[in-house]
Amino acid sequence: MNVKRLILIFGVSVFGFGCSSATKKPPLEHWNIFDSKPFAQPQSIKEGRTQVVFIRDKEGLSGPAANIFIEGHYFTSLLPGAYKAVQLCSHPTRINAAYTNSELNYMNARKQNSLQTLTEGTTQYYRLMNGSGQNVQIQALTESQAQAFLPNLKEEVNTVSRVKEVQECAKPVYVQVPVKTMLKKYTLEASTLFSFAKSGPNDITAKGRKEIAAIAAEIARDQEAISHIAVIGYTDPVGSENSNQQLSQRRAETVRMLLVQDGVVKKNILVEGRGEQELIVSDCEQKYAKDKAAREQCDLPNRRVEIITYGMKAE
Repeated sequence: MNVKRLILIFGVSVFGFGCSSATKKPPLEHWNIFDSKPFAQPQSIKEGRTQVVFIRDKEGLSGPAANIFIEGHYFTSLLPGAYKAVQLCSHPTRINAAYTNSELNYMNARKQNSLQTLTEGTTQYYRLMNGSGQNVQIQALTESQAQAFLPNLKEEVNTVSRVKEVQECAKPVYVQVPVKTMLKKYTLEASTLFSFAKSGPNDITAKGRKEIAAIAAEIARDQEAISHIAVIGYTDPVGSENSNQQLSQRRAETVRMLLVQDGVVKKNILVEGRGEQELIVSDCEQKYAKDKAAREQCDLPNRRVEIITYGMKAE
């Protein structure tokens, strides 16, 4: 066999191997990288910042890794049984999450309007929860609620964050010395706003629409004095915590939509569902364990949507 023929045979063999390899799908990515240290509060929280802790326990969210975005920047990917903490500038911050998915439009996922108000010098906890369809919900937790999960979680350390944790936080400068203050709080009974167990715009009662329209007109008159508006949904403790949180979120979003339709500027409205947190009446079950009608009447103040206006006033 001459040299030229040998080279030709070798080249064809390599080409055939390359074609065969190219038709195989790459292996799925498998990673499971955690730090062994348990969660611990930092010795200090930097001036102008809030420590934010993201929690993914094994019951709250099913599915693949969940990517967390902060102001559109990738922060981390959480697997079940993981947490991740970061110190962020203390101002309303856009935080959202989405499953790892090759078909996901990450540009849209990063732009989701999910503002969280961060309080300077505090630690705030957020739990990843199953949402509707493929959505991942971010649920605020109290410290006591978070501590029920954190001892069983490990820190996720598998990826590199794109969030600038050490950046300087801008400080507002005013002509006078103003403070952010609550201007007014409107409380709407959910039973007046919505049909039973409903949450969409088509489920709003005629009385509920009138109440929202009147509030929107009042807010529109005072728009220049208002820095932002919070719309917060609440439920009673009946049912699962997850379903109550989702119901309260959907109701708050519906109320925001109607406020915008009635002339309130959308970008100034923050929406949050708190489910069965912050109950106004907490002993209805104990008082009326055998009287469902009385128990539902007792729980009525807990089923509500609050509209809170905030502004800056000089002291």
